[in-house]
Amino acid sequence: MPYQLDVRTDGACRGNGQPGSIGGAGVWFSKPLNGSKGWTRHLPQYPAPTNQRAELTGVIFALELAIERRAALETDPFFILTVHTDSKYVIGCLRDWIGKWMANGWRNARGFEVVNRDLIERASELIDEINDGGRVDFVWIPREENEEADNLANEACDEQQY
Repeated sequence: MPYQLDVRTDGACRGNGQPGSIGGAGVWFSKPLNGSKGWTRHLPQYPAPTNQRAELTGVIFALELAIERRAALETDPFFILTVHTDSKYVIGCLRDWIGKWMANGWRNARGFEVVNRDLIERASELIDEINDGGRVDFVWIPREENEEADNLANEACDEQQY
């Protein structure tokens, strides 16, 4: 019987890409994970936080937590992680475009270097780790259905404001 884990992720950025911008990511699990359902992470100041980096950071954080959870299981069931996000950009990066970018030497269709390559590659590594004995599914949800993760991402930003 497979072990299924559902998570909602979101990112927030204030000052999107400008000097002094702040970003945060929120992760909300449908069932408690390590005693909590909600998690936050601050984005580093370099490179400057953006909305897209925040969204990708949320997914990376969720993938890392899911891998920790899988490692703590006493058995080794087929592991299914369903990531719910309101970011079509994240889904496009990690499901639709990454193969083309890799084949094109990390150049997009216009010939420019892929933005956020560092985060996309990190997420891809984590997805590959889960896919070894499991599966990661991405599901787009409307923003209004992502309230818990959105609140957590904004909380992470609030914690950084003085």
